[in-house]
Amino acid sequence: MDKEKLFEQLKKEMGEVPKPIENLASLDMNVLMGHLEAQKNAYAGDNLDRKTKTLIALAVGIALDSQGCIMTNLQAAKKNGASTAEIMEVFSVAKFSKSSSAMSGFATAMEWLIANGDNQ
Repeated sequence: MDKEKLFEQLKKEMGEVPKPIENLASLDMNVLMGHLEAQKNAYAGDNLDRKTKTLIALAVGIALDSQGCIMTNLQAAKKNGASTAEIMEVFSVAKFSKSSSAMSGFATAMEWLIANGDNQ
């Protein structure tokens, strides 16, 4: 698929072409097509509905501090029927998960501080 047709399709589906997608298309269409194929596969299964999948993607975007992913998946979640209350609950879970991950990542450092008597 050529870049212009792809952009038309993305505009239909998403309302816009996200800047990172546009940039990647300018740099390497093969990498972009691989990314879009991975997206297609991620959303292909029937066990979770589309709204749930977009809420999961939103939570990951929040946890990874990806502004582009947050906005893209926020809009997709709303388009797929998510309420503002559901989105705010997703934010709370993602924020907690991120802080838990930071605490877990710091676990070895905390153990070192405790073992070295520097727990004041």
